[in-house]
Amino acid sequence: MPVVKNRRVQNTRPHKLMRTLNLREFYDKRNKVLIFRGCGGLGDIFMHRMMFEDFKRLMPDAELHFACPKYYHDAVRDHPFVDQLLDAETVDKHSYIAFYNTTTACGRAEMKLAPLAGPNRSDIWAAHCGLLLTKHNMHIKMTEEERASGREIIDRHRDRVGPSVIISPISAMHNKNMMEHQVVGLVNGLRDMGMCPIGLHDQAIYAFLKNDFPAIGERNIRKWMAIIHEADYIVSVDTAAFHCAGGMGKKTVGVFTFANAHAYGCHYPNVQLLQGPCPFGYAGCYNWGTCPKPKEQDSLPCHSGITAEMILDAVNKVVAK
Repeated sequence: MPVVKNRRVQNTRPHKLMRTLNLREFYDKRNKVLIFRGCGGLGDIFMHRMMFEDFKRLMPDAELHFACPKYYHDAVRDHPFVDQLLDAETVDKHSYIAFYNTTTACGRAEMKLAPLAGPNRSDIWAAHCGLLLTKHNMHIKMTEEERASGREIIDRHRDRVGPSVIISPISAMHNKNMMEHQVVGLVNGLRDMGMCPIGLHDQAIYAFLKNDFPAIGERNIRKWMAIIHEADYIVSVDTAAFHCAGGMGKKTVGVFTFANAHAYGCHYPNVQLLQGPCPFGYAGCYNWGTCPKPKEQDSLPCHSGITAEMILDAVNKVVAK
């Protein structure tokens, strides 16, 4: 018998059998869409809110399900175009025909473009799902009870009369945080303008505590949102407070260092964007970790180059609007 050379031996038992849906299963699942976000942070969850209306616009009869970590559910539960809010840890992704995982999509897209900036994250996630956004509306709805709670918390922390200015000076990344001299100059400048500045974070803010400035430490997401909703003005670094305020249409100053202010704030109608100065001419740089310029007190040039006067000028522009 002749020898057959280079013969491929086929595996008669595939490693994974692809199961075909029966008609009943297909009928039950055909109009259900899952958007899955396996992690935070809170700012990214708010930016996800801009996607959901366009999904419904294109597929008005579809059920739109959003899965994210349970801790963040309060940031989404009022959205009118999300039919089910699910826990990312327990949802069965394989029970959906249409399933989109946005967890790493923005990071991959931004690193490809670095050091330059690209689209807003909501647009990156939408493109990942095959969707072009047209609305960018977060549809944040606070109840009257929540709004009253926000007003009460602000009034309880006042140390003077005047329009309330909520200041959010802390991000998860220290190179986005306001430094103490920036905070002190900002608070004193706002007071000279007849305003009442109050800090906001989920824990104590060192610069406010040290200088005996009023600050709110609020861990409940809905109360935190209500405080932002009921403030007259917001001043925030690139963190969740900026995106929440922007989505609410609040008059907001966004203070940005290495991240591109326009990319992150382009869909918010009432924001004034302040971009930290870059010695290389970048409007935001995603290679901040390898910045060759000497760092002053562990601060990047785009961070240390922001002054309280620059922030106050941006506040004046917001007020003038």
